Amino acid sequence: MTATAAPTAKDQGLMPHGLVESASVNSFADFVSSNSNETEASKEKEVNDFINTFICHLIFYVVFCISLVLYILIDLGLGSFVKSKFFQLIDTAKNIAIEKKPAFA
Repeated sequence: MTATAAPTAKDQGLMPHGLVESASVNSFADFVSSNSNETEASKEKEVNDFINTFICHLIFYVVFCISLVLYILIDLGLGSFVKSKFFQLIDTAKNIAIEKKPAFA
């Protein structure tokens, strides 16, 4: 015997024929389409989340690497080297301006 019995006349009278027919025909199609829509939406959300996370991590690592390189260069004495070269350049410019003789002499 099968697990489902054929509907009796009493059961058929309670349900409209269109509802039973549409439920048996369209229920699988509706389930598949809604499931595929949810799957596509979740995949789209995962892709967007991945892109946002990637961009945030990329910005963080760029800022981190730049600050680490600057810290190492300054800590190794680049700051004092640039400072001394800057003051030498200013002194050289002052000496050149002072040594020039006026044209009206």
